[in-house]
Amino acid sequence: MSQVPPPGGLNASYTSAQIRRNRLIFLGLVLVLASMVAFWAFGPYDTKDQSATLKRGDCFQNIGTDKEAKTKKLDCTDPHADYKVLKMDKDSVVDTFSCSDVPGTTGSLTQSGSGEWFVVCFKENDDKGKK
Repeated sequence: MSQVPPPGGLNASYTSAQIRRNRLIFLGLVLVLASMVAFWAFGPYDTKDQSATLKRGDCFQNIGTDKEAKTKKLDCTDPHADYKVLKMDKDSVVDTFSCSDVPGTTGSLTQSGSGEWFVVCFKENDDKGKK
């Protein structure tokens, strides 16, 4: 004859040491996951786009991608300041028209939508890394 285990009780095949170990493993996994989420949310990387605050003469680094640029304003002598603003046009969204009359322009950044429309005409920063 076989025995029926009591309803709602612990399974006798697990010892208290195994249950404790499994709880510690679960707690460790939860802590690792929580740490990863916290690093992603509050990490050391400044990902705020400062494009709208740029003005002529400012230098910046693109911390985004070529398709979705995000600028970080830096001192022009900073070794990471790759570009220098030649013109900020808050009255346009067509970079071809805004930057065509700006001598030395090697690139442009256009933002349209979310209430702000502008074009930034820029060139490579010649002062990069100079003290």
